[in-house]
Parts: sequence; C-alpha cells; structure tokens
Amino acid sequence: MPRLLRFLIPLVLVMSSPLANAQTELDEREAQEQIKQLAFRDGMIGIVGSLNAGSFKLFTKAIDRNNFIDRIFGLRLIDGGIKRDFREDMNEPGKWNDFVASLYAEEAEEGIRASLLIVESRGDRGRAVVRFDMSFFRANYHEYDLILDDKGRMRIVDWNDYFWGNKFTDRMGLTLVQAKPNQNAARKLVDFPNVRDSQVFQVMEILKATRDRNFDRYDQIVEAMDDRLKNQRVVVMLGLDAARVARKRRSQRKALEKVAELFPDDPLLTLALLDFYLPEKRYQDAYDSLARLQKHLRVDDALLNARLSSILLVMDRVDDAHELAMKSVTQEPNLELGWWSVFRARVTAEDYAAAIEGLEILEDNFGHSLGPDALAKDPMFQKFMLSPEYRVWFEESD
Repeated sequence: MPRLLRFLIPLVLVMSSPLANAQTELDEREAQEQIKQLAFRDGMIGIVGSLNAGSFKLFTKAIDRNNFIDRIFGLRLIDGGIKRDFREDMNEPGKWNDFVASLYAEEAEEGIRASLLIVESRGDRGRAVVRFDMSFFRANYHEYDLILDDKGRMRIVDWNDYFWGNKFTDRMGLTLVQAKPNQNAARKLVDFPNVRDSQVFQVMEILKATRDRNFDRYDQIVEAMDDRLKNQRVVVMLGLDAARVARKRRSQRKALEKVAELFPDDPLLTLALLDFYLPEKRYQDAYDSLARLQKHLRVDDALLNARLSSILLVMDRVDDAHELAMKSVTQEPNLELGWWSVFRARVTAEDYAAAIEGLEILEDNFGHSLGPDALAKDPMFQKFMLSPEYRVWFEESD
C-alpha cells in the first residue's frame, strides 16, 4: 500500500467518526420523536373512538385527577370549604367519571359524534382538535392541551371549549368562586389596579346574581357600574354563560351584543357570536369570525367549510360558495350540511341539472323527501321547482 494511502485512511476514519456518531444521534432523536408523535395520535384516536361508543373511560383515565383539580383551583381564592367538598366529592367512587361525562351534556344530547381533526406534537407536549357534531347542524370544537408522562403515556392537561368560549379549568374554577364568593376572590377577577371596595362589592353581586340566574338583579348591577368595570370580560361572560344555561334569549342577545362590541376578534367566542351575527344579518362579520376560528385551530374542517359556504351564498358570492361546498363534501362525503350547501349553491346558480344530483344525495343518503310540498316551504326553491329538470325528476321518481 502506498505510504500516502496508509497515512490517509486512519485520518479519514478519525474525521468521519464524529460525523457518523452525530448522524446516529440525530436518527435516534428522530426515532424517539416519531414514537412520541405516535403515542399522542394513538391516544387521541382511542379516546375519540371510545367517546363515539358512548364511553368516557379512556377520557377520564387520560386526565391526572389530582393535578387537574389543582389546576381548577389554581390561584383563585376559592372558599376553603368549597374546595374541600369538591375534592372529596371527586374522590368518591364513580363521581369523577360522572363529572367528566356531565361536561359533555350538550354534545351528548343525541349521542356523541366526535371527529378527530388534528393531532400535533413536539417532544412531550401536544395538542389535538376534536369536532363534536350537534343537532341542527351545530358543532362544538375542543382543543386539548396534551403531555406525555414519565412512562410515555398521553395525558390531557386542559382544553379550550369553543361552545362556551372558555378554557375548561378557568370556567370550572370561576363556578367554584361563584358558589361562595368573597371579597378577595372578587377583587382578583378584575384586571385593572386600584379596585375600589364599592367595585369589589358590585363584582360579588354579579357573581351571586349569575349563580342564581337572577337576570333582573344582574342588569341592575351592570347599569350601576362605570364603563371600565362593566366592560370587564368576567362581567360580560358571566352574564352570557348564565343566559345560555337558562336559555334566556333576551338576556343572551344583550350579552352577545356586548361581546361583539368588546371581543369581536377572539376565536374562542366565534361560535357564540354566530348566534348574534346571523340573526342580525351581519354576514361579513360572521364569515370573518368563522375564517378566524379555522385559522386559529389550524384545521381545514369540512363542516366549517360548509358553514362558510352558506354564509357566502347569502352574500351573493355564489361561485365561491359552490367551490367551498364541493370542497366540504370532498373532505367528508357523508356530511349532510355539505350536501345542503352544494344543493343550495347550484339552485342559486340556476345549474338545475347539477342541483338534481345534490337533491338525490340528500334523499338517498340522508332520508329527506324533497318533493314540491317540502321545497315550497323555502322561497329560494320556487324557480327551481318550475324548471324542466325538476319536473322531469319528480315525475320519474313518483
């Protein structure tokens, strides 16, 4: 072997060894990251599957009960007796599972229908977004904060509930403050300094009035507040939550009007604001709010696209509405709202031959009977019902 080659071979080996080690370490880190990502994904797939089967067992098991309760208590100055009773109650057999199940009362009215939209993670932290389909084409979205414990098991830390517009532990903690409010707890809820004793008293009275669903008292207290205090998020949201629970439409509308004035850009409040924007025919605001929610959740959701399509249609953006409707049913072929959006967009565009296709899917797949008696209830279908395409279809299907 030439002398130069005998010299170079060891040198190359010495130089390449750190590179090889570095590559090995990188491969190991990537493999570990993939294992963790799989743990998050498998964990959420299992939980969503069990929820759809009517069981909360996996969901409750994924929550570290004591840490979760401590998170509910947080730094809130909750009455000591209330905290003790709550912790003891949650430690009774079966009560923890019943408590968690009760949180999904709205979503479970007709049986839980959950869809896992996204799972993202990096290292030991992750997030997931789950859509819960509800009656009347409504849906709620939960955004879960996830971790892996020291045994590599996925744990649910907390979640944003977009139906209520709150992080769950914040809402639950505030409920415990309401149960027996005190001056220090009320003072802590206000986010500006130098709160006067009279203002603390007003916040305490707000806590009591909303706890007791006494809306006349709530209105009376708010009317006496100065603008700085009455515009506090806690004051507005306490009124809104109480009105929604009690199904007081007048009080709910008043609260939503305030929410639209003060917090129009908050994605957490999108679903609540739709109940205000749409009846008020503020369609651009409704569209912008839904689009903001979709961007915030970092999902491309079929149901959100169908709802956006419906709003675009009433804004006379027919082509855009049809495009989004078609995207929706491509994403989820069995999404009824998506096919209604397709059908309505095609009728509005007077593309009646294509509209028949949507009509047939609504009949065949979703059990609707869309004869003249049914369509006559909606003025938008009057011209469509007189079209040759519809008459031929109806005669052949009769």
